[in-house]
Amino acid sequence: MMLTQRAVATCTISVFVLVGTPTSFAKADGIAGDDVVMRAMVDEMQRSMEKLSLDDLPKPYFIQLATQDRSTFSVRAAYGGLLRSEERHNRFINIRTRVGSYTMDNTNVLRSFGQVGTLPLDDDYVALRHAIWLLLDQDYKGAVETLTRKEAYLKSKTVVDRPDDFSAAPSVQKSGPPAKLDLSPAEWEHRIVQLSKRFERYGKIQNSSVSFMAGTVTDWIVNSEGTRLRSSDTGLWLEIKARIQAPDGMPLSDSRTYLAETPDQLPTIEKMQTDIDEMCTSLVALSEAEVPEQYTGPILFEAIAAGSVFDALLADALCARPVPLGAGRWGDDSLEKKLGLRILPRSFQIFDDPGPKQFEGTVLAGAYKYDDEAVKAHRVSIVEKGILKNLVSARAPTKKVKRSTGHGRNNGFGDARATAGCLYVSDDNALSQSELKEELIQAARDEGLPFALRITTLKPGRSGSLGPPVYAYKVFVDDGREELVRGLQFLPVERRALKRILAAGRERKAYNTSGSVASTIIAPAILFEELELTKTETEFDKLPILPSPSTRP
Repeated sequence: MMLTQRAVATCTISVFVLVGTPTSFAKADGIAGDDVVMRAMVDEMQRSMEKLSLDDLPKPYFIQLATQDRSTFSVRAAYGGLLRSEERHNRFINIRTRVGSYTMDNTNVLRSFGQVGTLPLDDDYVALRHAIWLLLDQDYKGAVETLTRKEAYLKSKTVVDRPDDFSAAPSVQKSGPPAKLDLSPAEWEHRIVQLSKRFERYGKIQNSSVSFMAGTVTDWIVNSEGTRLRSSDTGLWLEIKARIQAPDGMPLSDSRTYLAETPDQLPTIEKMQTDIDEMCTSLVALSEAEVPEQYTGPILFEAIAAGSVFDALLADALCARPVPLGAGRWGDDSLEKKLGLRILPRSFQIFDDPGPKQFEGTVLAGAYKYDDEAVKAHRVSIVEKGILKNLVSARAPTKKVKRSTGHGRNNGFGDARATAGCLYVSDDNALSQSELKEELIQAARDEGLPFALRITTLKPGRSGSLGPPVYAYKVFVDDGREELVRGLQFLPVERRALKRILAAGRERKAYNTSGSVASTIIAPAILFEELELTKTETEFDKLPILPSPSTRP
């Protein structure tokens, strides 16, 4: 589901208005006879493969052109006022020219980039070819320069067991029909304004907004191996956000995000108004909560928070990525060296499957059919009984992973690299929610602690580190009662801490990430034996002098 995937990655979504009827490929070369964009891309790519050369330098051995056509309709409102309503139409192209050979070319080296540019919005064959010609010329010149620099580097360095730079992949000839999305801009302006007006009921909320974007996207990918792929998709994205300050000035915020492929998949306005009520009520309660000095002990992450944990500590490490020349050990964060070793409790299983678009009614941002290298997405069994068996991969080989699993993606710029699609985590010894809470309390009792912590939501953290909790609760050992706390942040958590998960739940939920390339973690609640948090030590702004205008008599 490429549109929703890109929408989550950039916190925007595009409305793409396509006019016409579905096209079909001519059997001779896989080109749609009336698809002007495809025809211009293929013709200019083929001309470059045949004639693009510079003095005695090598000609291209591979070229890929990836074009994305998107139009946007977006609305943003606050407190019943319309802040923005606009439509946009863009057409971008990402070009990668490779010189040398599959064994060694101009990629996988620091400061190696392809060309990214814009194309004419009109389907004018000559204008499209002209724009592609200029970008291909620039990319080829940069490619031969990079290859020369790379060859000089390798002559002066000892590089042991360097993998090939690229791997072959089957060509794809497929043309999907244009995507259509029927919605009324005026109607959605009214809905978003009405939703934003709901925040007027909560005078303590300092800032709030409701944002909506929707649309369709069409992608074309052609390469010199014979791939001719056109695909289209639709998507809608709606986000409600709110911010409050505690009496001590600490800023607190929360949000709700809804993803859909069609308008009817979004919750009703009444349901989203109820969500606003619950979010604001929770934020007000959070602002009045205690700020502990520190905590060390067992922590139960509910399913959504557990998705954040796996995203921060594990998802990137499950991707096979070659280390660029010149990066040294700092460029390697994968678990490739751990293949065959245990990285999780022995009852845990993980697989990646970008195919299904939904999980129990939740749209998956990381779902797609073909990756950004036009390789069909495959299901990959990654962890079996706690042991790391495989990694997801793109077309750039590593020392141990030689072929793509259809997980090569980018954010529209540069080379695609291995990225998780939809990671499914499960535990063969899963417990019910009540059993998990009992385990949490028992773990705290065993340590002589008066309470444990239960966390329902985390803010997104940087790769390799956990973001701070949004909602965390003390769970008291004596009677199981819970008490909301705020203002905590995690001390560094190492990836190996995942081996010390005590238990996991049966129910799983989908957590859509907010990275540059969207993915989804479907995970159960998890109980850690011991983690450490400390009070956030920051100087906060003072509260506003006057109360919010919404509280006026």
